[in-house]
Formats: sequence, C-alpha cells, structure tokens
Amino acid sequence: MYFVVLVLLVAMVLAAVGLMVGMFVKDKPLYGALGLGVLTGPGALLALAHMAVA
Repeated sequence: MYFVVLVLLVAMVLAAVGLMVGMFVKDKPLYGALGLGVLTGPGALLALAHMAVA
C-alpha cells in the first residue's frame, strides 16, 4: 500500500516539475499555476477534511 502512495506522490511531483519547466520554456504562466495547484491541491483538501472531522 505504501509503495502505491509513494509512486503516486513521485508521479505528482514529476508532473508539477514538468509544468514548471514548461512555464519557463514556453513563457506560459498558466502552466505554473497548474503546477502549483497540483502540488498544493491534494494537501489542502486533506487538511480541510481533517478539520471537518476533528
């Protein structure tokens, strides 16, 4: 189970880094915003769910 979560985490980080590189290479700020959303989105949702349950 932990291996699957680790693989998904690595894939998410690689996707975000790819979007950031695309932002700098192609000068597209939307790619950077998507990259930041990919990195912060799941954590923010989990934090809100934790606050709702606690």
